[in-house]
Amino acid sequence: MVALAASGVLFLSSHAGAWGEEGHQIVGMIAMTRINAQTRAAVIELLGDDDLAKAGLWADQIRGDAKYDWAKPLHYLNAPRTAERVEMDRDCPGGECVVGAIGKFLAIAADQSKPIEERREALKFAVHFIGDIHQPLHAGYKDDLGGNRIPVIAFGDIKTNLHALWDSVLIRHNLAGDWRGLAKALETQMPAQEVASWQAQLDPLAWANESMSITRKIYYDLPADAKVGEAYYQANFPIISRRLAAAGVRMAAILDKAFADQKPVKKVDGGIAPMPTPTPTPTPTPTP
Repeated sequence: MVALAASGVLFLSSHAGAWGEEGHQIVGMIAMTRINAQTRAAVIELLGDDDLAKAGLWADQIRGDAKYDWAKPLHYLNAPRTAERVEMDRDCPGGECVVGAIGKFLAIAADQSKPIEERREALKFAVHFIGDIHQPLHAGYKDDLGGNRIPVIAFGDIKTNLHALWDSVLIRHNLAGDWRGLAKALETQMPAQEVASWQAQLDPLAWANESMSITRKIYYDLPADAKVGEAYYQANFPIISRRLAAAGVRMAAILDKAFADQKPVKKVDGGIAPMPTPTPTPTPTPTP
């Protein structure tokens, strides 16, 4: 079902979990096709043979590792159900949420004075969290864990929850296993005006507010019996498509910005290091 006609016009909706594996891979693949040459060199320096599609999976893969327990609250933010906007002091104290984490880890990834392993992990965190904040329910409510405590029956026999429905179930209903096909379709069908608006808004707080506004609609539109099928998919997959596309475009743009001042690197014993900036040779003063 990768052919997007099956889900209606891709960008039909005007609305703007972590995503599941496919969602993060789609976002990373879109970003990888859009970054500039300097950013690509920085990504290759840090990730080696990996790319952004693969790197975006890492922060979920380490969730079972106790030494990374400190990172668990960084995948999301919680706001009161009465809130209209995210307030950082209230919803992200000390920057310990997905909004604060994006800027923090982008800065570390781009800091060539830091050890390369620290920068590598920071880049993996950053690309994952950029994907996360575009999944609407990552700007959700604490009392139901961002929809994880709301049971849902999807397409007749899939027992899931509201969060997982938006993370993976609706995406997989479209994919038939071909996430690359959906990524390519999204890339080719993005309206230029949409792309320009996404590139113009690179503030993670604004992304969180977009997600919060969609989250409210998700709760409002959930059927009373929490059973969703083809009609729900047709109505909501365009929203998911837009969020995946926006995340990929913005990831590329914010990485280009973060790595804009990177110096070329050279091989050294034990790793790589920035190439020194050449010192200009003084022009000899002519002899009178």
